[in-house]
Amino acid sequence: MTHMVRGRFSGPPEALHAGDIPVEASGIAHRLAPSVLHHALRRASRIGVGLDETLLAAGYVSPDDLAQAAARELGVRFEPLDTAFFAELGRVSAKDVVAMLRSGVMRTQDGRLVAAARGLRLRRLATTLDERPELRGRMSLTTPERLANFVRVHFARQLGWRAAFQLRDCQPKMSAGTLTASRSLFGFAAFALAALFLTTTTTSFFGAWVLPGLVALMLVGSATLKLAACTIAPQFPPRPARDDGSLPNYSLIVPLYREARVVPQLVDALDALDYPREKLQVLLVIEADDASTATAVALHARRPGFEVIVAPGVGPRTKPKALNAALPFARGSVVGVYDAEDVPDPLQLRQVCTALRARGNERIGCVQARLVIDNLADGWIPRQFAAEYAGYFDVVLPMLGRCRLPLPLGGTSNHFRRAALDAVSGWDPFNVTEDADLGVRLARAGWGTEIIASATDEEAPRRLGSWMRQRTRWYKGWMQTLLVHARQPLLMTRTAGWPGTLTLLFLLGSGTAAALLHPVLVVSLLLNVMREPAKNPSVMAAMLDAIWFCVLLAGLLGVVLSTLMGMRRRGIPGIARVAALMPLYWLMMSAAAWRALIELVVAPSRWEKTEHGLARTSRRRQRLRPAVRVRGSGAVRPRPPLGAALG
Repeated sequence: MTHMVRGRFSGPPEALHAGDIPVEASGIAHRLAPSVLHHALRRASRIGVGLDETLLAAGYVSPDDLAQAAARELGVRFEPLDTAFFAELGRVSAKDVVAMLRSGVMRTQDGRLVAAARGLRLRRLATTLDERPELRGRMSLTTPERLANFVRVHFARQLGWRAAFQLRDCQPKMSAGTLTASRSLFGFAAFALAALFLTTTTTSFFGAWVLPGLVALMLVGSATLKLAACTIAPQFPPRPARDDGSLPNYSLIVPLYREARVVPQLVDALDALDYPREKLQVLLVIEADDASTATAVALHARRPGFEVIVAPGVGPRTKPKALNAALPFARGSVVGVYDAEDVPDPLQLRQVCTALRARGNERIGCVQARLVIDNLADGWIPRQFAAEYAGYFDVVLPMLGRCRLPLPLGGTSNHFRRAALDAVSGWDPFNVTEDADLGVRLARAGWGTEIIASATDEEAPRRLGSWMRQRTRWYKGWMQTLLVHARQPLLMTRTAGWPGTLTLLFLLGSGTAAALLHPVLVVSLLLNVMREPAKNPSVMAAMLDAIWFCVLLAGLLGVVLSTLMGMRRRGIPGIARVAALMPLYWLMMSAAAWRALIELVVAPSRWEKTEHGLARTSRRRQRLRPAVRVRGSGAVRPRPPLGAALG
């Protein structure tokens, strides 16, 4: 018989309905209102998680209350993992620490076990203890949160080394951290070729054939890719997965540095994602000396599922190192990356899961969403930026993804199979465009990339200084990526294939070469105009001029058509204004490329920070109003105070 006292359930929990309260919550069920238990049981069954995970995600209980109650039910001790416990572990390597976090099990020197189990894993532990009751004497229970915090405090040195130096030390040929003399040689070669282009006459073999031939190869290859992309029909977003029970555990990593002003917007954007909160983990990575961001995170990210990681103070201070620092703590089989200013489509995670589960996509290691500039009305620089993004993410990348060609990833809104990330040892902390490098390394390891039409709003720099710093970092990273993967050309062609190698060359190589050559070509053209024309030009000279004109025309057409088509598909107004200002924008890109070339030699790992939260015309805050949040999946719901449901 069911008894109700003061709105709480006073009888045994199994009397609530025919089924028993599962072991993970049976020790605390008497403290919860029957309506809460009824709703939580139905939800836990529907999405395939433990009842304790549903109660925790809804804010009805705390992790410690759950673990202490479960320990009593299992007949084991609750382990708070205090400082004294550290002495019982002995020497632990970085590999052991990661395995500890993955398995949720710690083993002491005397053979005792500490399990950080919750949900279905806790049910399996209960079954094991029933079958082997002798284990209760040497088993204790803790929370995943306490285990993660214990590891962060006591194994910071091991995890810091892993985040900063694992790829460089274990696969030196794949890391930009081992680029030494090649950086200087690359810079010298670029300056030398520019000087030769200006001083070599067209009457010499080198000036007539070699230099123009190299430039033509790069421009025509890039133009061919972009013009071919213009012929591909636009792609529509995949249908979002609606079976919550089949959705995987998902971890999102968001690196933050000097981002206090956008933290409230970021938390609202992530909270608006339509994904079961029981299966969603958000890791916010901050720097140890960034007190303002840490304060903002402490104030606004106090919701279940949000965790804070402090990046280690060793190695280069870069975004990829911060991502590596968070990766061992990610519990999801799918790992997504967002930037601080991002506002993704609420259905994006579900659409990623649809793409990963599609037939034939078993070797898809990454799903890249499209990036859209939201503050294009802030001035002509954001508008050019928006047009450039539209051409790249709405025209070029979808074609590469459809043809299963390797592609440089965007720095955000990429979602990885955890197995693919593990296979390539995560990100390269010494490469300042870790996204482009990771896309190539995934392809070389046999993993493909899928492009989906789901969009993420981004903020473009509206001032020239901010734009220049960001673009300098991009060009420097592209140069690093080219140098890393070109130092073993035969191995590169064997692992990525000839089509993949040429795609990398034409995308990164041609873009960088074009930016470096643009001012050189302008100066060369002005010098030719000032020179007295030849009275009787030869047929060969006229033919070379015609070929050179066609090459330049093809290169321009590839860039302009893909950009304008992207603008049309994205619905960006002002096509005529964008086209008119493209030459000036190209000169700015050239200045950034030459600046990046100098930095490649003198400061290869310097990360020039892009400030966010400065947009004046962004509509993203309006999109985050509760009235337009996606509902119906339980992703957005009111959370009562903790004391409202507990007795």
